[in-house]
Amino acid sequence: MRIARRDDWKTEQMPSASTNITVEKFYSQEEFDRITAGVIPEQMEDKWFIFYEAPWLYLHRSWTGFCIFKVRFQVLGESVKIVEVQVNRDPAEYSNTDNERDASMLKILLDSRAKRDVRNQMFGYIKGESSN
Repeated sequence: MRIARRDDWKTEQMPSASTNITVEKFYSQEEFDRITAGVIPEQMEDKWFIFYEAPWLYLHRSWTGFCIFKVRFQVLGESVKIVEVQVNRDPAEYSNTDNERDASMLKILLDSRAKRDVRNQMFGYIKGESSN
């Protein structure tokens, strides 16, 4: 598996118009390794470019390169915990302003990378519900 690196795709910095949101999530070391391997888009339908530069995971929209999420992790024994999440709030780059919806989307993105089942989370997101 190829590990994604910053220079594999066009990226923009997280704008100063950003906010921190709370996302409480733990992953095993194996899941964390899958998450931090990142994603390099291979086709037009791939909407995210994701890469890791310790201690931050960067999630960029693939078409624009805009940084939407930055996630900082901390190792706690056998697990890895999300300790900080920054979200883009520049309306020229990202129109969502709902912190709960952003937390739900981020959980779906990370859980799918960790190879967790995200079907119920996706249904809830589509219906406008927050995920656990």
